[in-house]
Amino acid sequence: MARVAWTDEASEQLDLIVSYIELFDVAAADRMGRRLLDLAASLRDFPNRGRPVKDGTREMVTVPPYILRYDVVGEDVLILGVRHGARRPD
Repeated sequence: MARVAWTDEASEQLDLIVSYIELFDVAAADRMGRRLLDLAASLRDFPNRGRPVKDGTREMVTVPPYILRYDVVGEDVLILGVRHGARRPD
């Protein structure tokens, strides 16, 4: 079974998203954080389900409007970033 790991940058991005939502609704922030983590973890079973992008990584719309960018390395998945869909990719 594949292993899913998060880069420090991706973890920080997730924390920022959850912290922002907490300003308005703590319960919603908790739900969003949990859903994003659960969807990332589901890549263990289906690592190639996201769409390929030109730099060789993959993207998946997780919980609209959030997009998870990741790389499949052998059987493992490395989460590279999570961003709002309205933001331009890095």
